[in-house]
Amino acid sequence: MHVRRLILILVLSCVSAGAAEATWDVRTLGGRDYVPLTQVAAFYKMRIVPRGGNGVALLSDTRRMDLLRGSREARIDGVKHWLSFPVLVFGGNLYLSRMDLSKTIDPAMRPHRLPVLDPVRAVLLDPGHGGHDRGAVNRNGTEKSYNLAISLDVQRRLREAGLRTELTRSTDRFIPLEARPAMAARLGEGTIFVSIHCNAAGQTSSSATGYEIYTLTPRGAPNSNDSFLTRRSFSAEPGHRFDHANQALSAAIYHAMLGRLPLFDRGMKRARFAVLRRAVTPAVLVECGFMTSPRDARLLHDPIWRARLSDSIARGIIEFCNLSRARKQPKLLAQYRKEEAAQLAGMGFEDNPLAGIGAALQSGFGLARGWRGLLPVPLCEDIGPFKLEFEPEGWTQLEAWASAGEDARSMSHDEQSAMMEQSEWPDLAPAAGGMRGWRELLPAHGLDHGFQLFESESGPLSEDFGAATSRHIRAVEMVEISGGAL
Repeated sequence: MHVRRLILILVLSCVSAGAAEATWDVRTLGGRDYVPLTQVAAFYKMRIVPRGGNGVALLSDTRRMDLLRGSREARIDGVKHWLSFPVLVFGGNLYLSRMDLSKTIDPAMRPHRLPVLDPVRAVLLDPGHGGHDRGAVNRNGTEKSYNLAISLDVQRRLREAGLRTELTRSTDRFIPLEARPAMAARLGEGTIFVSIHCNAAGQTSSSATGYEIYTLTPRGAPNSNDSFLTRRSFSAEPGHRFDHANQALSAAIYHAMLGRLPLFDRGMKRARFAVLRRAVTPAVLVECGFMTSPRDARLLHDPIWRARLSDSIARGIIEFCNLSRARKQPKLLAQYRKEEAAQLAGMGFEDNPLAGIGAALQSGFGLARGWRGLLPVPLCEDIGPFKLEFEPEGWTQLEAWASAGEDARSMSHDEQSAMMEQSEWPDLAPAAGGMRGWRELLPAHGLDHGFQLFESESGPLSEDFGAATSRHIRAVEMVEISGGAL
């Protein structure tokens, strides 16, 4: 009798434990894994609120995400993020790609849960261009000069805060792209790489304006400025080891820039620039404004404005350092705006520029037709319907090409100058055999092998976080850096 009771208790315990364990409802849509937005909201303890016909907001007491059906644009805590793949509708429900949940949403929502993050001990700043490579040019000066001036100022501020900070170049000289990230290896573990640039459009005078910041595109995804895949999309790069840390570093810097020195928000983007692909540390590339925008050009030439920009970049880096050392959540845009509301009000800058999701509602124009025409400049970053020209029929062959070696065309391509280029690739060669069963040739969890969400005390991914992090954080390193010196 006692044995039967014991067995019954054990069975009931197993059933209860199984019922309590939540699992992700992963569906294959368009050849890749997606998860329902309702489950994403539940995981982050947020509620879903419809916005307009195609938009939806995920809200909690302190956090917010805005998403748009069929779009790769998202807004998290007021900052624009570019997703790898569009939000889809299936069975009347919205779905988010598994890659974006892992490599965009989770690092933004829970950066303190980064699984492996070495405490930052050194910063390598990379002033873009130099020597014979002037970069973009306008009537006020050259990009290489602005990049160096900003980087020197950031270095000074970081050193005042006690951080070891070095430059890839401290004078007007040219350094090959591949040599720049390699310099970080000489600084040892715990180094981060921040490349400083100014942007440019195709015309000498353009309405394109604002900040943007880049990290390496995850394997198997298109760049943010592309709507197609190439063979390079499937190449494994050294920088892919830091996908999650890259995103957290990017957010820490970008929130500080937008929060303390407002400019048009072009978003947190992904690209395969050489300095990001070949990075041996967490790495980002910052675009500080457009040399070809009359307004941005005036600001970049203003020493007072550049000083505040440098200060903002330095503060963002320090926030990431404190994240790596003490698991302290970096400040968000709203916190910066609240702390410095009085100073921002006196600067005369627009601190809530119209951009992206909800722009019509924020502007007060309601749902009036042609509201975009009322804007002073076009929304350059708006994109049309998303499509991947090589999917799904060519997916397997692209993977095979990537495995065979680097793509010669991509290797010889000038990435920096062709960032916005929408070039076409040759038609695919006929696939061997039938392509009907191409999905069966893919690994069970997708090509990326990167569906990794950080540990949580509860929910579908609950694990013993304390034991996992104790190996990476030593008590002596859990010291915050003071930003007071800035």
